[in-house]
Amino acid sequence: MAHTKFNHAANDSPRSGSSKQFTPVLWCLIVVAVVALATYFVMGV
Repeated sequence: MAHTKFNHAANDSPRSGSSKQFTPVLWCLIVVAVVALATYFVMGV
């Protein structure tokens, strides 16, 4: 729901081009970080 609300707010702003392109990169970094932490804990245990 929060993601949809963010997209709606971004669509209302004409200067949201860079924000829309940066958001997927940010999500990819978050996913990579989570996977890296999960792998670290699994290997550590």
